[in-house]
Amino acid sequence: MNESLCLLTPTWLGDKVHFDLLRTSIERSALAYAPHDVVVHTEDLGLFSSYAGSRVRLIATEDVLPGEVEAMRRRARHLQARFGRAGTRILSSISRYAGLPRWVRYTGWQVQQIAKLAMAARSDTDTVVLLDSDVIVTRHAQANDFLHPGRIVCFGRWMPAKEVGGKVAKWNRQAHVLLGSPFSPSAPVDAYFDTPFVFHPPTVRRMLAWLERRHGRAWWEVLLAQPPRRWSEFGTYRVFLRSHDPGYPVEWRSDHGIRYLFDARDPYALRSRVGSLLEDSESHYIIIHSQSSGRGLWRAEDYAALLMPMLEAGQ
Repeated sequence: MNESLCLLTPTWLGDKVHFDLLRTSIERSALAYAPHDVVVHTEDLGLFSSYAGSRVRLIATEDVLPGEVEAMRRRARHLQARFGRAGTRILSSISRYAGLPRWVRYTGWQVQQIAKLAMAARSDTDTVVLLDSDVIVTRHAQANDFLHPGRIVCFGRWMPAKEVGGKVAKWNRQAHVLLGSPFSPSAPVDAYFDTPFVFHPPTVRRMLAWLERRHGRAWWEVLLAQPPRRWSEFGTYRVFLRSHDPGYPVEWRSDHGIRYLFDARDPYALRSRVGSLLEDSESHYIIIHSQSSGRGLWRAEDYAALLMPMLEAGQ
């Protein structure tokens, strides 16, 4: 029996150039047949209108998020622009201890996590594959990267606890707290928090229902009440798979076919590296991390024009 598969990408104005590269690569890959749900910040929807078609469905955040969350997201976007990245991070730290300001819990990155879970939960497909805008899909990618009939597929990358710190360690720890699962500080840690990431919709629905029963409030309220920037939808879902009965056997897969590029300061060096990875049969997905990762100061606009011809050629 063939299993159904849907792609899902949350995006906004700031990721538009990344998304152009992503969509161009998908259209020339073996995933071109798959329906692609694209959740766009409501105020940015018109900028993506050229992509609407038989396979791409554009969805405004106001049609996905609860009304309160959408309103707070818009307010947070305005205030984040006012305070800047550094100021927002400082206010997030204050909010973790003082509970205020509340708006920092609704910044785009965190609210996108709510949108991802909401879309996965309401999906009628067997498998939802998250693809963030910073992913390039190569011609070696295939639907079977995400499918195993009768099993839930989930990616992971285990590392010794002593080698994992910062936000990854915190995301793992908070997921255990949220789900009431014992956490061992010396146990290996799952360090995979990139996309592609696979969601099994029935299991997502089961997880969200469990959160509501345990905490006595809407699941999205539970998640947004967590310390700002200390929770992860991926970490929470994986801990649920491991600590609760999802109702299906799970196949854990490595990120073997995913390649990571953390330095895009030299656009021509990046083009050369991407060209090599596009030809590598073991390379199915390429992630070009943006400056938001804190590893550099570059923009997709700096290299997109160099990469696009290769992607359009279907290399």
